Amino acid sequence: MLPLLKYLIQLILSPASGWDDLEHTAPDAEDLTRSGLYPLMVLTAVTEFLAFFYQRHAALGEVVMRAVCDFGTYFVSFFIAKLIFDLYLGRLCGTKPARERVACLTLCGIGLMVLVQLLCNCMPWNLVLFKFLPVYVILVLYKAIPYIGVRKADAMRFLGLSAAAIVAVPLIIYYLLYLLI
Repeated sequence: MLPLLKYLIQLILSPASGWDDLEHTAPDAEDLTRSGLYPLMVLTAVTEFLAFFYQRHAALGEVVMRAVCDFGTYFVSFFIAKLIFDLYLGRLCGTKPARERVACLTLCGIGLMVLVQLLCNCMPWNLVLFKFLPVYVILVLYKAIPYIGVRKADAMRFLGLSAAAIVAVPLIIYYLLYLLI
């Protein structure tokens, strides 16, 4: 999980330099997914149990359901984002983008969203500021344009596509699941 966290922190601190570092090191996305993203999702789900310390009347069933929702949301969103990028990203690039780079884009984008959820779970209060952190994830995704090789004319389409696939899909799934709870 530490290599993925290193890349995610680089992307948070300096998005353009973080994507450059990903380009130069060319990490194996499958390995980062297995050893980084999935454990990070599990850790995020486990942090839902902090509600027992922060909330006076937290019920076990509700906390378990929220933990399952956290993991399930990002697990499903990861594969939906991969599908969306496989279907539509080739239209925005001059040539077909490298599969490994698209996988790293998806992995890092969903990883950033999982970090946002982890941060929200660890806080004892619900700050409105945390609800705007996905906007920063969109900025980080915008800086991935040279990394993916998107044409300058299609930069805004890429931004819309990546924001929909990596930010909007998890948020929609998350809030729909919470409506059911």
